[in-house]
Amino acid sequence: MAYAPVHTGALSFYPLRQIFSYCQTAPRSGTIPHISNVASVIRALKRSVNYMKKIAIIIIFLLTILILGACGGETEPLPEHSEIILEPERTFEYEYLTFEDTLLEFATDVVVAQYVRHRLFSDNITEFEFVVSERILGNAADRIFIYVRHTNANVSGGEMNVTYEPGDLVFSPGVEYLLPLTAINSPYAMTHEDGFVFIRNIVVNLDDPQSSIMYSEPLYLHIEGLDFNSRSNSRHQIEVYVENLTRDIISPREVIRSERIEDIILGSPYVLVVEISDPFRLSDRQGVTDVMRTDIYNATIIQVLKGTIEIGNLDGEFAVIFFADTVLPGEQHIVAVSPIEEGSPWFEFTSRNSLFHMDQLDEILTILGQ
Repeated sequence: MAYAPVHTGALSFYPLRQIFSYCQTAPRSGTIPHISNVASVIRALKRSVNYMKKIAIIIIFLLTILILGACGGETEPLPEHSEIILEPERTFEYEYLTFEDTLLEFATDVVVAQYVRHRLFSDNITEFEFVVSERILGNAADRIFIYVRHTNANVSGGEMNVTYEPGDLVFSPGVEYLLPLTAINSPYAMTHEDGFVFIRNIVVNLDDPQSSIMYSEPLYLHIEGLDFNSRSNSRHQIEVYVENLTRDIISPREVIRSERIEDIILGSPYVLVVEISDPFRLSDRQGVTDVMRTDIYNATIIQVLKGTIEIGNLDGEFAVIFFADTVLPGEQHIVAVSPIEEGSPWFEFTSRNSLFHMDQLDEILTILGQ
């Protein structure tokens, strides 16, 4: 049976944390980035005088535009031969990176996979489903879901200046694709647990390498180590090249998927008793809520149950990201968290179930052997 290629439309997504460094690009100075990982964003922001203020803005942006949505969704799958065509909502400016630099900067996973189907996830987000046959980097599940948000991007640097639509891709069932990806990997994401985002429209067609693309252009224009402008590259050569390129990439800490309190407490670097202070930014003041809703609160650490935190070194700056409408100022709660970066006063949940009531304190102390 023959299949027509499926046009994915002009979509793109901005992930959270790593999630939150938009794999599609490296931000240029003075622009709001598509973040692929919070760590890289913060490293850049540290060079700014307004470090904490900008971190706050970026974190909110990341947390709100993660494309995420419930895995099960109620949207009906689109017909296999249909097209998704959406008008770009805005254009972002980014620094140009080669194929090699892009993978080193943003890739958390590289898989070989076959396209299954796609569906509308929200008004301007599409979810793509793939079946994984090989893992070159990372530990992706056998079935993964890749999200793209509708937008435009312009990348420039040196002599390069490219405008493209992130997510404007064509996939054919039965074809083997090598896909560099960034894992969403956030406890706040409402996407499928095995959710990812594309990186700069990189799609390597292993059945027809010359048709491989980056920035929606032929890949040979943007890769330095292999010649994709000829038929000389075998599938094995391509996979070995990418494996060698990414072998030193360290996988990020994964979200704890278990719902068991013991797994969450023992798997989290920090378990704290906190008192909720004033809100830094509530969900109703965040620009995009179709993929997730969070409240960011300043807080005071009352007791450190696990981990070592020099409270005096926080200089009164300590904030926790909560799911929206779950806490109120003045309340005390137990949270299982990790800093968004080593030494940062911003903390995020380690799982979807990292918020505990104070009446669970004795149980948690028992788990910790205290």
